[in-house]
Amino acid sequence: MDSFKHKTLVTKPYELTYSYYLSPGFNGNLDQATPTLLFVHGYPDDAYMWEKAVPHFLQLPYPIVILDILGHGGSSKPKEVSRYNYLQQANSIAQILDLEGVPDNVIPIGHDWGSAISQRFYLYHRKKCVGLVLLSLAYQIPSSEPFDLDEQNKATAGRFGYPQWEYWNFFTAPEAPRLMEEDLSRMYEVNHGLYPSNIPEEGGRDIWMREMFCTLGAMREYVAKQGKYKDFTVELKPYARDPQLKQRFIERMKRDGFPGPVNYYHTLKNNTMLEDERALCKKDEDKKIDVPLLFIGQTGDWVCRTDLMSDAKEQGLVTDLEEKVVEAGHWFLYEVPSEFSEIVIEWLRRRFPVTEFGR
Repeated sequence: MDSFKHKTLVTKPYELTYSYYLSPGFNGNLDQATPTLLFVHGYPDDAYMWEKAVPHFLQLPYPIVILDILGHGGSSKPKEVSRYNYLQQANSIAQILDLEGVPDNVIPIGHDWGSAISQRFYLYHRKKCVGLVLLSLAYQIPSSEPFDLDEQNKATAGRFGYPQWEYWNFFTAPEAPRLMEEDLSRMYEVNHGLYPSNIPEEGGRDIWMREMFCTLGAMREYVAKQGKYKDFTVELKPYARDPQLKQRFIERMKRDGFPGPVNYYHTLKNNTMLEDERALCKKDEDKKIDVPLLFIGQTGDWVCRTDLMSDAKEQGLVTDLEEKVVEAGHWFLYEVPSEFSEIVIEWLRRRFPVTEFGR
């Protein structure tokens, strides 16, 4: 990342600052035939999530733009929930690309909430995109129905055996930002813990994410050192034992806080984007992803499950889909960056070959 040029833009009419990074040699005079890679991180990360993957991509001829999404890194961190609107963020990203002279040949690559933002960027600005890569979070199909957190947790408990979105109850609680900021080490452990199952049928699978994110009240108890977690500290995954990675997280969140990042959860729970979503539902064509799409899931991700592209496939909404699964957890960009890079680079070379783009 040190070789990248850092820039900011205040987007109109939103008056919000977006922080972003441009790859070496990015000069605003880009080849119409060469796709630009747009990297979009998720919660609670920043652009440096891609740091160990970026060197692999710099060996390719594609220009690169890496964003700090709203609420994170060097971008604005508004406290108003409505400012995290997908349409507004998509329009802001489009302004960045236009300012930098990026032709209509973008391939968004998004992780977690960055996947959600990338999906909606495609839907709102599909003419700008020639491909799409979704990491962890599968395609979230636009819906005209209000999102009901309690009903969704009941439904997923029946479908998967656990309430998939239980942790949203903590993240959207008024006191959650304060509790998380009071012990940032515990929050780091929540995200990067290692807790193999002792149930024979689960074969020693790491269940820490299910325990923290999908068990009633567990994340709150762990962060606050209450209940069965009062005297318990989880072991960290090997990559997470890097003191620099942990220190960077703690320093960044101590500086930035959680009120901005948790607004992503508030905006869906409170249905602040419902009318925008309904507008996308008027025609089936508006919900289709009809460019080459790569989805990468992780075996240790209990929330963003590897099988959740099935709904879009059954509805015929993803016309050119490839799926890959890696043995890793949700934060696999820290855990196995080389494996991530190999999968995406192989896909890029095959689906967007040199001969096609005149290189």
